[in-house]
Amino acid sequence: MPDSPDISLDEVRERVRRSGLPIPEARFEMVRGFLVNALRPLKALDTRAVRTLEPAPTFDAAAEEGRHGR
Repeated sequence: MPDSPDISLDEVRERVRRSGLPIPEARFEMVRGFLVNALRPLKALDTRAVRTLEPAPTFDAAAEEGRHGR
């Protein structure tokens, strides 16, 4: 692991706290490694090269059941 990680142990602590999962402090470094590896492809993605779809899908919570926007 690099000396200056993409994800700090403080960030891992905050993510664990918010998740509510009972992860022991001794495992935080391992969890940090998992997060760094899992997020690596996303950080490498050039979002400018991704074609957007138009129009964006919408959701109408007030629509009648079974109509699906028709």
